[in-house]
Amino acid sequence: MATVKTNTDVFEKAWEGFKGTDWKDRASISRFVQDNYTPYDGDESFLAGPTERSLHIKKVVEETKAHYEETRFPMDTRITSIADIPAGYIDKENELIFGIQNDELFKLNFMPKGGIRMAETALKEHGYEPDPAVHEIFTKYATTVNDGIFRAYTSNIRRARHAHTVTGLPDAYSRGRIIGVYARLALYGADYLMQEKVNDWNSIAEIDEESIRLREEVNLQYQALGEVVRLGDLYGLDVRKPAMNVKEAIQWVNIAFMAVCRVINGAATSLGRVPIVLDIFAERDLARGTFTESEIQEFVDDFVMKLRTVKFARTKAYDELYSGDPTFITTSMAGMGADGRHRVTKMDYRFLNTLDNIGNAPEPNLTVFGQVNCLTLSVIIVCL
Repeated sequence: MATVKTNTDVFEKAWEGFKGTDWKDRASISRFVQDNYTPYDGDESFLAGPTERSLHIKKVVEETKAHYEETRFPMDTRITSIADIPAGYIDKENELIFGIQNDELFKLNFMPKGGIRMAETALKEHGYEPDPAVHEIFTKYATTVNDGIFRAYTSNIRRARHAHTVTGLPDAYSRGRIIGVYARLALYGADYLMQEKVNDWNSIAEIDEESIRLREEVNLQYQALGEVVRLGDLYGLDVRKPAMNVKEAIQWVNIAFMAVCRVINGAATSLGRVPIVLDIFAERDLARGTFTESEIQEFVDDFVMKLRTVKFARTKAYDELYSGDPTFITTSMAGMGADGRHRVTKMDYRFLNTLDNIGNAPEPNLTVFGQVNCLTLSVIIVCL
């Protein structure tokens, strides 16, 4: 793991106007938010409507999806990866925020590392044939996630599973909810985060089984961040550095999230608490005159359309449990902080406004936290 050189001037420019110092010394989105967010007590009158460009992108997405639902979705037979798959677009000349799961809209990714049987079943059920060479690799030479899970089952768990005492999601679908802190890429850039991994790796001094395993895992995290950089490069985006404005912040978050969606087929792939971080960038840009409210809303609309394109190669067993092919891309907003201030921001309104601008959709899930007494009246009305 090589030390990553960082340009301090880049950080001074990217963080100009942001308050606090603790979050600068060690990556911490929570400390950054606490020092910089602005609670919003106004109403929704500031919101902007959709642009013709946004409605065009929406039309392309909806028509493409409808076409594949009548025929079949294209599916990659190559083993998926973060950056070895080329860049893909909805309509390159008309997009503002770049990055989708594959090199073609709604092309499904082949993910055998989670479990070869499930991945091959998905291929067959979508009308494609598995590659015998790939089958041999993942049954003879490579251990999948599902292999590891089954090897760890106790005899009692195996008996309970066989007797169908334990019901729910099929075993092959990961465990729990995946929630990455995707805003870290926007605030710090990959170089900063990779250097933190170098520091973590160097700080593990013990030579025992647990420490050796931890060093390996930290090294893998470092490599994964390098793949995220390569994904950004495919789109002509330098995510090594932190985002300079709200458009780049949204763009960096999308690259980080799509990197995960390219390689992990979990039952739920949550976006996490992103709006409050983006709001801090937006408030700074509005004060500077960098972007207008209409432009910021358009960036959010474009980002949400990207999230709506996320689709995984599910099996029929999954569809029997969950109708509508959900991906559970959940983002959260509002609520209350530890200091007693509510956390309603203008960006919460902008995300909720996408339901009007580009229409209702099950994804992303927009989760508004809080009881009535810790939400502003206007945000309650908007939610209703």
